[in-house]
Amino acid sequence: MKISLTSVLVSVLFMLSTVTVSAGDQQETLKVGKITQWFTKNGMKVLYQQAESLPMIDFRLIFDAGAARDSKFKSKEGMVLAGLAKLTNGLIFEGTKELSANQIADQFANLGIEYGNGSYRDMAIVNLRTLSYDQQREGAIELLTHVLSNASFPDEALQREIARMIVSLDYEDQTPSKKASRFFYESLYKNHPYGTPPGGSRESLKLIQQKDLMAYYKQFYVARNVVLAVVGDLTEAQARDYAEKISNAMPEGEKVARLPTVEQNQHEVIVRENHPSTQTTVLMGQPVLKRGDKDFYALYVGNHILGGSGFSARLMKEVRVKRGLTYSIGSYLVPMHVQGPYQFSFTTKKSSTEEAIQLVEENLNQFIENGPTEDELNNAKLNITGSFPLRQASNKDIVENLAVIGFYELPLDYLEQYNAHIEAVTLEQVKSAFERRVHPKKMTTIIVGPEVEVAVDKEQAIEQSKS
Repeated sequence: MKISLTSVLVSVLFMLSTVTVSAGDQQETLKVGKITQWFTKNGMKVLYQQAESLPMIDFRLIFDAGAARDSKFKSKEGMVLAGLAKLTNGLIFEGTKELSANQIADQFANLGIEYGNGSYRDMAIVNLRTLSYDQQREGAIELLTHVLSNASFPDEALQREIARMIVSLDYEDQTPSKKASRFFYESLYKNHPYGTPPGGSRESLKLIQQKDLMAYYKQFYVARNVVLAVVGDLTEAQARDYAEKISNAMPEGEKVARLPTVEQNQHEVIVRENHPSTQTTVLMGQPVLKRGDKDFYALYVGNHILGGSGFSARLMKEVRVKRGLTYSIGSYLVPMHVQGPYQFSFTTKKSSTEEAIQLVEENLNQFIENGPTEDELNNAKLNITGSFPLRQASNKDIVENLAVIGFYELPLDYLEQYNAHIEAVTLEQVKSAFERRVHPKKMTTIIVGPEVEVAVDKEQAIEQSKS
């Protein structure tokens, strides 16, 4: 197998760029500059940060074109074309009128360029990583802009990807955790775009045609609906030049309308699903937090204490260590454009399912009522602020952070002020935030496991979740 010198060099540089650095030497090692933001002539938002330590540049395009936008496209029969966002994003590099997928891949490889994409509920992403030498960076921008301007979504690739996604759905049906996650979002966001499954359904995928991808791409992959983050070994003048070229590869278009606010469940919802597994999977949660929320820091610190810090978390101590009801348990805040879920997750034996659920509810109620202790708060702050530099330990980390800042319209000093905000959180703020924002009696609980007694029909429970 022939391996180019450029490919080897990229691999070495990639490993170097992801080496963990300590908080004390991070600034010196990475030589990261300040964040600069501007808009291109046709309206694309750009965030740029110089990092000169490695001859490398990362570009990250983040489009407001995730699965939540699938609801805008329906079949003649009125079915939402769930999976359309994922298909559109996944086929961007599958060909243009001039180049096949193999030719695109070969040209990127010959230049030693890494590229990729991804699609989620809130967003769709296109990534590019290149050496900062003239030949590589110029070639990278030329090829990227060609693809963005001329993506053709070949029907052969579309049919192949649809088949693959249907196989993936079969796998989900065989995997309790994935099945539970799908039921969780369907129930929690029944009447909201977040309830649309990113991977689609067998019915919706079979209805999607090439023209649907072209229409989706034309509407959402436009300059005013994307944020470009640029990090690496290039000047601001160079970044501005490349940003204009990337922006000009897309029509100006319009920024998509904001998603509607999520309505809270009016009562508890329990969905039970039989599955021939050895363990029962349980997910519990409710919509709580959006990006930029004023309660973010208090809720984040509080969750770190309750269920977000591994073996030091209360839930791990109470449910696993003291009672041995589970191998692993955790809780997670997932802030999004609008209220993302606060989720509790664990697996347990069939015989201990109800006991474990009750124990989680008791601990949550106690935490809401009494809040954390002073020692728990101080330890959580030290843990969070101490690990924070690791989130900026490579160019890849930095470009991801910049993209999030731009996409969710966070302050440009978000990273700079993060630890200060964490350190400022008080016991009273944690207790107040949990009292106001977390409602145990309005939780959605998904139970997937062996010999589950289906006390409530799944579809009926989901249908009633907003009534």
